[in-house]
Amino acid sequence: MSEDMVKDGYEEIMNIDISAVAIGMMRRKYEYIPQLKYMQMDVRDMSFFLDESFDAIIDKGTLDSLMCGTNAPLSAAQMLSEVCRLLKPGGTYLLITYGDPKVRMPHLRRPVYNWEIELYIIPRPGFNGPASSSSKSYLEPVSITKEGLLPPDYVMEDPDSHFIYICKKDEMYSLGAGFL
Repeated sequence: MSEDMVKDGYEEIMNIDISAVAIGMMRRKYEYIPQLKYMQMDVRDMSFFLDESFDAIIDKGTLDSLMCGTNAPLSAAQMLSEVCRLLKPGGTYLLITYGDPKVRMPHLRRPVYNWEIELYIIPRPGFNGPASSSSKSYLEPVSITKEGLLPPDYVMEDPDSHFIYICKKDEMYSLGAGFL
């Protein structure tokens, strides 16, 4: 995904992974793309980076991986706290996951993050729903309840859909001061 972002004009992309082997492989594979940087790091402690260093953070499977491990709630809270710390006010955390709102929203909606959250549900590539399938637009956010869940009447067309959470940090939020 990072190499495609460079093609789209992004100029400085930091990629991290807990695996030194994965980082080494990616460095070698994309050594000819200077816009891509790679660091071996645990997402639960990204203290190498200064507060409010990033405009956007994209997570494609990292939170999913942590949610399968031991101490999943603690690991998720540590990672999401680091994400919130690293985002500039107005920054965006883009989470691409298989985790539906019942299992992801309790983590994302913690008051300490104060994120404005939009949810998109994208069927897997090649999914062909039933002929009577609705004409939903996948380019529009899905309505969620005040608790952050899907409405009871929502019909999931593809049970293997990707859930995309766009979490926007408040423009007025500053670390250490809360809201200005």
